[in-house]
Amino acid sequence: LEGPASFDDIATPEALTSDEIANFDGVVLDVRPAAVYGAAHIPNAINIGLRGKFATWAGTFITIGTALAIAADTQEEVDEAFMRLARVGIETVSGFILMKDYSGETRSIDQIQVGDASSRTGKEENAQFVDVRQPGEYGSGHAGKTSNLPLNTLSREMDALDPELPTYVICQTGYRSSLATSILENAGFRAIYNVTGGTSAWIGAGLETETSNAACGAS
Repeated sequence: LEGPASFDDIATPEALTSDEIANFDGVVLDVRPAAVYGAAHIPNAINIGLRGKFATWAGTFITIGTALAIAADTQEEVDEAFMRLARVGIETVSGFILMKDYSGETRSIDQIQVGDASSRTGKEENAQFVDVRQPGEYGSGHAGKTSNLPLNTLSREMDALDPELPTYVICQTGYRSSLATSILENAGFRAIYNVTGGTSAWIGAGLETETSNAACGAS
């Protein structure tokens, strides 16, 4: 009934050291673009890029009250993320780090072009190729040999996948799939690939596509 706190009353996040963010007791939210995140990121950081539907996906995946720290390239990105999170009721960002100041261990997620994804998934018998778009999007046209596990239910349905097998993830443009790869990394998947350009680039390249009346389950 009281509504949200005034933005000016929310404590601003403090700069953290490499050790502090590596051992942060909460969620580290990396707000950089997919390619930059994929090249090197703090282990187990979740990637929700500022340049996409940031607030929508943050509100979907981050439970209100969760302790948060932001990883970004600039102070401006930190400030923007802090403001946009507060607008959707996420007021628990306590710290941040600029990646130029981070000196700890990093991980990477390969970003591959649609042609390479098509070639690899065609040759690798055990490859898992996952489309994380909504069922309607998937049904209207998707890359061949993909299965549909929508991003908003991925955490609940990933038991359909084998974390030991190479896993290729695609969406419409590469934004949602980057978030999905970060979720899979947190779940212990070993070989994860984000398909850059997504289904738009796949169709644009004239690669094999399929349509369906309903989304298929993962195999």
